[in-house]
Amino acid sequence: MVSAVTPQRTFLGHPIGLYVLFFTDMWERFSYYGMRVLLMLYMLNYFRWSQQEASNYYKVYTSLVYVTPIIGGYLADRFLGNKWAVIIGAALMAIGHFLMAFEEFPIFMAALIFLIIGNGFFKPNMSTQVGRLYPANDGRRDGAYTIFYMGINLGAFLSPLACGWLAANTVGEYHSGFTLAGIGMVLGLVIYLLGQPLIRELPPDAAPVAAAGHDAAPSAAALTEAEAARQPSVLGGLSQVMPGFLACLGTMVFVAAPILGYIEYLSGFNTFMLAMAGFCLVLVAYVAARVHGGVRDRVLAILVLGIFVMFFWAAFEQAGNVLNVWADQQTDRYLTREAPPPQVIPQVIEDKPKTDEGTTARAGASGMVERFGSLFTNMVTLKPRPDSAAESSWADSFNPVPTAWFQSINALAIFVIAPLFAWMWVALDRRGWQPSIPLKMTLGLLLMSASMAVMLAAANVENRHSTVKLGSASLPAGIELTKEAQLARTVDGRVVPFHAGRLTMDDSGVLHLHGVLQENERDLLIETTAPAGYQEEVKELQKVSQTIDGDFVRSIQVSLREVPPGFDMKYAGIKKSVVEYRASDKTLIAHEKLADKEVKGLLNAGGEPHFRDTVHQLFVRSTQFRVSPWWLFWSYILATLGELCLSPVGLSMVSKLAPAKFATMLMGVWMLTSAFGNFAAGALGEIWGTIPPMQFFLLSTVVVGGAALVLFVLVKLVVGMMHGVK
Repeated sequence: MVSAVTPQRTFLGHPIGLYVLFFTDMWERFSYYGMRVLLMLYMLNYFRWSQQEASNYYKVYTSLVYVTPIIGGYLADRFLGNKWAVIIGAALMAIGHFLMAFEEFPIFMAALIFLIIGNGFFKPNMSTQVGRLYPANDGRRDGAYTIFYMGINLGAFLSPLACGWLAANTVGEYHSGFTLAGIGMVLGLVIYLLGQPLIRELPPDAAPVAAAGHDAAPSAAALTEAEAARQPSVLGGLSQVMPGFLACLGTMVFVAAPILGYIEYLSGFNTFMLAMAGFCLVLVAYVAARVHGGVRDRVLAILVLGIFVMFFWAAFEQAGNVLNVWADQQTDRYLTREAPPPQVIPQVIEDKPKTDEGTTARAGASGMVERFGSLFTNMVTLKPRPDSAAESSWADSFNPVPTAWFQSINALAIFVIAPLFAWMWVALDRRGWQPSIPLKMTLGLLLMSASMAVMLAAANVENRHSTVKLGSASLPAGIELTKEAQLARTVDGRVVPFHAGRLTMDDSGVLHLHGVLQENERDLLIETTAPAGYQEEVKELQKVSQTIDGDFVRSIQVSLREVPPGFDMKYAGIKKSVVEYRASDKTLIAHEKLADKEVKGLLNAGGEPHFRDTVHQLFVRSTQFRVSPWWLFWSYILATLGELCLSPVGLSMVSKLAPAKFATMLMGVWMLTSAFGNFAAGALGEIWGTIPPMQFFLLSTVVVGGAALVLFVLVKLVVGMMHGVK
């Protein structure tokens, strides 16, 4: 029986509650993207991790924030309800963002855990609430999700600008950006709580109701859930066996995962994600077994489209990983003048060494409150500017553009273009010309492939040649040559080339480099040449520094048996209040617990001096081959057009196709497609730097384009499985 409902208060043809959800999610996306845009840069430039290490953490984080919505959706469906799930999720994420403002590794990991769990509660329930503002088959849903998507991207546009500017210009650097992300999440929670009276969810069997000034436009061909259940499956007898097949396949995958992990064929997190894939298949089988006819077809259609959507996200999510690194290292970010030669000596805000009467900023629970307060102080304290900056023009203040600002291109394009897409879908629908959902997704994949093709062209431009004569008679210890004359190092018994094999040396001792040498790769080259004995002493310094507590142990020291030739602390990039070198007795003194970034800095200071100078020359020369920002701009524009064809349509599709009883759960499954896409994106990021950029972008272009062609072949079948849903 269909329930009648009282018309809701509307604005611009949509319920007022939509705009409460709009601003709530806007601030949540502000916080999420403000943190995400800095995350990879933070791990590479602040923690000084390798690309592979940073991509691994990025993979785990961005995957899990889309895995936990299944649990959050289930708890909301069965126990909490959408409202309380959103409130809990927002509170957890606010805590996580503020914890990100502290640099200690255990706190960093705790922050990621809070953010992952909070996202699980928040994300699926917000998306489901949008759909529940409308009666079944209400033609306004596509427009509502597009408007909702505009709110998401308004936050995603503002956060890289604000958080990125703070990271580049304030004393707190990255931690200032993370603090602002936390403030944004708190604002989103406040708006949601105050707007509760305006959010009116409708029962799933509510009849379409015409809103004032707007005609409800249910799709004439779409069947209600009850009608669809009475329709025969377009898959014929295959429909009967699909639940059992998916259950068996999912169980096999789930059981195989720990076995492959046990024999060390897969790493820990890869094992988990394979098991999650099996669990997902079993979950879809569970839902499919409890529905019949056309409703089962609709559930299977969600699964089919979800598989193809994973290819899209695998390429699209490089925005926060590989493309973020490309913007930081391979893009010329000077817009109004020619870029000056880069500095090879790390710049630090100088301070004084600590004395025995001093205190340590990192250690001691008693200082935690003071440290938390300093986050806000550092967020509004600007870095000292060089004297030459006073003579520069206003336009020159944008040089270089903060790396994070490039992340706003996608969001701004969505905010500008989304209304056009919303109008276009409605106009086409009125004339009966609107493309089917599978066809829209095919177009989205093709546009994403084109976006990667643009970066393939950019990589071709970047792949130019520079040379420097080696400053010593031979390569220093730690650096070796492969059969292909590539500079390499040995890691766990494997020979690993530097710079994806694009750094070679000829018989005359000339180094040849193709493309731009990234800063982390430059430092790795130098660190590798530090004497083995010195490396051991630095590791010992890090180990004993962990005993510093700020109360009983204020500093520790290690005397060097032999100072490396050319040892120079200015290349370490470490404040004297953290580590200082006393030349009189060849002693390194640590005043705080040392993280890996300080170890890397000390190794850089102890690198072989002639080779260090040669690498610095090569680095400076290669930076002239940084490419125009227009490559990234057009790549992001094409990706944005693809996203508008695929992502908001996907959310609306799940709300239409999913059985009402399992709506939030299947919304969580849909989020899981993004989890696997992000997992693939992170895995691709791990090989960035191990294969040349042209190969990387060619691979992305071909795989995503191939997925688009396969989906195009299946469009007619999938449309039939939807039983009238458009």
